[in-house]
Amino acid sequence: MKSRVAPGDDAGQLRSITKSGLRLHGCPLIVIALCIAAAVARADESIPAGKMAVLKFEPNTTEIDYSLNGWPHHTQGSFKLRRGVIYIDPTNGRIDGEIIVDAASGNSNESARDARMRSSILETSRFPDIIFRPMTADGSAKLAGDFKADVSGIMLLHGRSHMMSVVALIGRDGDLVHIESEFEIPFVAWGLEDPSILMLRVDKEVHIKVIATPRLSWIARK
Repeated sequence: MKSRVAPGDDAGQLRSITKSGLRLHGCPLIVIALCIAAAVARADESIPAGKMAVLKFEPNTTEIDYSLNGWPHHTQGSFKLRRGVIYIDPTNGRIDGEIIVDAASGNSNESARDARMRSSILETSRFPDIIFRPMTADGSAKLAGDFKADVSGIMLLHGRSHMMSVVALIGRDGDLVHIESEFEIPFVAWGLEDPSILMLRVDKEVHIKVIATPRLSWIARK
């Protein structure tokens, strides 16, 4: 499963998507939001009147792994979630919230490489957070069993905004939601430093895998 991303900033595209509101491919997002909210609720529970669904992500139930092909070394490591909350309003399909990753937490178990990643590539002293803000969702949602959803939003990385879409496999176990997604981030095309030097060569895209188990709750509609 791979993401579809824009190669760089596009303020016009961001404004267009924001103004388009809550519709994707001509289909009202309320259908998708209702299906997601119902799918992650308990089997005997209906959507509470006057409430909106909240998915809260915790660092201890969220895994963020990365993989970067290269020669002569293949790099694997992980990042840590700082926090994350997603809001879904079943009445209008609105999706709000953000997932925030600690950029300085990148760890490949090689101190010199990780230090360069933090100081030269991610510049974590200037840009401490990597943020994904979902805006729309589409897919064949089900009220029972796992289903795939195409979630589009804005990725904030190294001080710049990029549109991207990721495919997520979503399932439920009572009030726990299981989410798994894999996608590519074209970090060089997005303006980050190319870590290739001399005879050391690495890909221009990094592969990300996320496995998370946020908890569902309901709050009064905003």
